[in-house]
Amino acid sequence: MLDKIMIINTGGTIGMVHSDENDPNSPLRPANDWHEITKEHPILNKYSTDYYQFNPLIDSSDMSPEIWKDIAKFISKNYEKYRGFVVLHGTDTMAFTASALSFMLKNLDKPVVLTGSQVPLQFPRSDALQNLITAIHIAGNELYGVKLIPEVCIFFRDTLLRGNRSRKIDATNYFGFSSPNYPAIAEVGADIRVIKDRILPPAKEKFYVDAVIDSEVVVLELFPGLKPSYLKSIFENNNIKGVILKTFGNGNAPTNKEFLDVLEYISSKGIIIVDITQCTRGFVKMGLYEASAKLTDVGVISGVDLTPEAAVTKLMYLLGKNLPIQEVKRLMQIDMCGEQTISQYDFITEEFKEIFSNSFEYELEIPTTLKKEDLIEAVVRIKNIDKRENYSDDLNISITIEGENSISTEQLKINNVINKLLPNNKKNFHAIFNHTIKSIIDKNSILKIKIQSNMKISMEAIKFSIFSEYLR
Repeated sequence: MLDKIMIINTGGTIGMVHSDENDPNSPLRPANDWHEITKEHPILNKYSTDYYQFNPLIDSSDMSPEIWKDIAKFISKNYEKYRGFVVLHGTDTMAFTASALSFMLKNLDKPVVLTGSQVPLQFPRSDALQNLITAIHIAGNELYGVKLIPEVCIFFRDTLLRGNRSRKIDATNYFGFSSPNYPAIAEVGADIRVIKDRILPPAKEKFYVDAVIDSEVVVLELFPGLKPSYLKSIFENNNIKGVILKTFGNGNAPTNKEFLDVLEYISSKGIIIVDITQCTRGFVKMGLYEASAKLTDVGVISGVDLTPEAAVTKLMYLLGKNLPIQEVKRLMQIDMCGEQTISQYDFITEEFKEIFSNSFEYELEIPTTLKKEDLIEAVVRIKNIDKRENYSDDLNISITIEGENSISTEQLKINNVINKLLPNNKKNFHAIFNHTIKSIIDKNSILKIKIQSNMKISMEAIKFSIFSEYLR
C-alpha cells in the first residue's frame, strides 16, 4: 500500500522565511528546503511525506505555461510512487495552475491538491499550517480516513474546491477562494466531509499526462464605449489564435453591424472567440435565444459557465493539441473534466445552400455521450433565408425532429414539432425544443430534422444545438 504523499513546492507565500532567523522583522525570502519550512512546526514531521522544490522557486505572478507542463511531468514521473500529491503555490495564479493541470492530467485516480496561504508559515497568525496539514490529509485519503477525491483541487481555509471551478476572490482574507458556479466538494471542520455526489469518479483507464499548451491567447473585456475599430486593430498583425471575450450578463454583447463585422473579421482569420460572462456567477448559452444567435452567426462560441481561468487554460490546452479549428470549437463547448455544468453540441450544415425547395431533411449522428446526459433544451436555427417563392405572403415553416426508429410521440408526449410564421423582413428562423426530445435521442443513433414550408425557399445554413448536463 502506498503510504507517502509527495509535496511539490513551486513557491509562494506559504514557503517564505525570514532572511535572518533571529530577526522577525528581517525581509522574507524563499525557504531553502523542507526542513527550513517545518523547523518551527514539528507536527509536520509526523506525516509520511517526500518533498521536491522547484529551483528556482516561482513567485506566482511569474507562473507560466512551461511551469504547468513541468509540474504535470513531475507528477507523471512519480505517479506510481505516491498516494497523492500536494502542490504548494502562490495564491495569485493558483486557479490558473489548477485549471491547466486538470486538463493535462488524464484519467486521474489520485488527489492532486493545490494549497498556499495568505500569510507565511513562520508568522504566528498564519493560515498556512492548517491549509498544509489538511491538504496532506486529503492527498493521503484513506491513510487519514478521508474519502478518495481523484481530482485536481484547491484547498483553502476550510473548503475544498474543484480546481477548474475555482477563483481567487480576496487578496487578504483567509477565505481567499471561491467556486462561483459549482459547490464545494468537501467541507472541513472537526471532520473532513467529502460530498461524494459532487466529485468525479476515479478513472478506469490508465493515467497519462498530455502536457501541451499554446499560449497564443488573449482575454478581452467588453465595456460601454469600446470602439470596434480598436478591437479590430489588435488582431491585424499578430499570431493570436484564440480570444476569451468577457461579455455582459448571460453572454450579451453589442449587436450593431460595426461590432458584429469586427467579430466576423476576427473569426475569418481562424481565431477562436469564446464568450464568457463578466459576472461572477451565471451561464452563457450561445444560440439558445435569438438575440445571442447573432453572435454565433459570426463565429462566436459559448463558454457556458467556465471561469476565466478555466476558459483560458482549456483553450490553450486544446490549441496545443494542433487540432482543426472546428474540433477545438466543438471541444471548448463540451465538458471534459468537470470544468463546466452544461455541454453544448452544435451541428451545422450548408448542404442546402444551392437548393430552392419547400422541403428539406437533415440527418445527423447522435454522439453516444448524449445518452448518458440529461438533455436540457435543443435549438434549430435556419440562417439567412435569402430567397422566397412568394414575398406577398408570410412564410409558414414547420420543423419536426424524429429518429430513424418510429416512436409514438403522443404516447411519450414529445414536443417534437414547431410551427412559425415569418414576416417578409425576417430572414432567420429560431425554434427551441424542450427536454422531451430526450426520448428520441435515447432510442436512436440518427436524428432527422425535417423542414416544411408553404413556399419554396433557399437558406445559407441549418444549425442544430443540444444543451445537456452530464448525469453523475
